[in-house]
Amino acid sequence: MMSIENEPLVSPRSFDTSTAKENQTENDSNKNIMNLSLFTAVMFLIGTMAGSGVLLLPHALADSGWTGVLLIVVCCVNSGYCGLILARCWIILEERWNEYQTKVRIPYPIIGFRASGHFMRAAVSLCLNSTLFGAATVFLLLSSELIQSLGDKLNLSFCFWILILGTILCPLMWLGTPEDFWPVAVGSLGTTTFASILLFTNILMDHYNVENVVTYPTPTVKSFCFSFSAINFAIGGITTLPTIQNDMKDRSKISIAVAISYFALLVLYLPVAIAGYAGYGEQVKTNVLLSLSSGPIRTTIEIMLAGHFLFTFLIIINPTCQELEEMLCVPPEFGWKRCLLRTTVMVVVVFVAETVPHFGKILNLFGGSTLTLLTFVFPPLFYMKLSYQKHPNWPERTVPLYQKIYFFSIIMIGLIAGAISTYSAVQEIFDASALSLPCYMNNIV
Repeated sequence: MMSIENEPLVSPRSFDTSTAKENQTENDSNKNIMNLSLFTAVMFLIGTMAGSGVLLLPHALADSGWTGVLLIVVCCVNSGYCGLILARCWIILEERWNEYQTKVRIPYPIIGFRASGHFMRAAVSLCLNSTLFGAATVFLLLSSELIQSLGDKLNLSFCFWILILGTILCPLMWLGTPEDFWPVAVGSLGTTTFASILLFTNILMDHYNVENVVTYPTPTVKSFCFSFSAINFAIGGITTLPTIQNDMKDRSKISIAVAISYFALLVLYLPVAIAGYAGYGEQVKTNVLLSLSSGPIRTTIEIMLAGHFLFTFLIIINPTCQELEEMLCVPPEFGWKRCLLRTTVMVVVVFVAETVPHFGKILNLFGGSTLTLLTFVFPPLFYMKLSYQKHPNWPERTVPLYQKIYFFSIIMIGLIAGAISTYSAVQEIFDASALSLPCYMNNIV
């Protein structure tokens, strides 16, 4: 693949369909690098996004009140549409530059480069890797919390479980790209679906078996923005979408995959979110599992979701590993360099998890800042920039006025809500009254 560093943004090269087909055929004959079917891509997208949302959204409704139901739907629709726009951006790149019709390890930053240059490529790369790293840390913390609850008889602390799970996951990180571990997507989706059904059932049982007076808090601007951060974190799966799109056999079907995934996401999220908030009110915990009554159903849910977060960790951290490999010229084939680099990434994730063992703070920070940019700001901005670029041999693209208005509305709302959320999250992280010692400054066991 030729380097994009010294190539102008608007290339004079025309799009040659026959050449593209020959290149694609030759590439596929040498190595089967795009194996994901539409069905598998849907499983990856749902598996990446679903899971954390079923635990976080009941408390997100407590932060925003019943208007949070509308906020979930609106954010889901807008995020899904931005996902479609991001997928179209990559299709535009394929139309204009032949080298993008084959496998690319860092697609999202390349979209930023082709739209706005080197600075935007660096900005996307920074936001993307920060977000995925933060999300991976949250999933490791959630898994450790759930497994500690299951393994109380072992008398192992939460901090020690972080180390154990990090050690177990490390060799699995050595696998190359999503196509290499598609069974992970199946496991992630299956555990999430089963756990969501059981969670909804347990909440209803608690509501009818326990006679408590449920009160509902009055939202504030700060709590509403925290709700936005949590919802954005729960549905912000388009950060890995370009990587999944690159692994598909037919990349043009990514739009169908996005539409199916976000519809399925609403079906999974809304019943649990509404039931959790209605059943527990202001007493609902940040992790709704902690609000459930003890019993075999809760234990089963904890097992299912612990498995889900471990599966999703591998999907989430993969694009960051691929970009680091691209930057450090690590060969795409399996080898000791890949193993060393990805082991180092895992060590850093574990260190951060042991330093800030509170997933809610990490979630609010990244959900309100980098994830907002990646989900609601960059996709429409890049699509408009790419559409404005002209060349005689490129297909003509225009952005209608109504679409521009919609794009600018999404961008402005995302920037304002994200800025307030980020400011509030930083305040909470450095709040002296809420600070706690890192794990390695306490007894691990």
